[in-house]
Amino acid sequence: MKIYNNICLTPLKVIIGAYIFLAIFMTIMFQMNMYHENDYFTWGPPLVIFKKHISSTSEFYILLVLFFINKMINTTITEIVYTWIVNCIQDPKSNNTFYPKNIALMIVLMNSAHLSINSMFTVNGASSQVSFLLVDILGNLLVIYYTNKRFIERIDNQNRDALL
Repeated sequence: MKIYNNICLTPLKVIIGAYIFLAIFMTIMFQMNMYHENDYFTWGPPLVIFKKHISSTSEFYILLVLFFINKMINTTITEIVYTWIVNCIQDPKSNNTFYPKNIALMIVLMNSAHLSINSMFTVNGASSQVSFLLVDILGNLLVIYYTNKRFIERIDNQNRDALL
């Protein structure tokens, strides 16, 4: 945490502040009766997604599972591919992309296109019903937990090895 010694904002302070704001924001929305008699805060059919009326429970759960898998794939791309772009392509200190130039450019362009197309699913799902927002959050958390746990364990192992 040496890099944060000279500034007053740290990752922990920023994330705590963000959650305090969310709690205040959600409380104000509750006070304004935004959650009462609102179709968004229900679970299951009927709902409208991509301007299609979903009335069957099986259709609802098939879509919910597809959105969940899509979110996990999208988060994996963000955690792995975007990190590679930032650290290997865009970082001036980097001297190795690990791929030939044409392949590296293709990966960057495919990442951009996927994120643009995927935003349509994310926005439509999350704005149709709270159930889709919840599977979006869950898919995101599972992938982020798994990938970052692995990175943290690697760092812990390196630090432990350095002490020996």
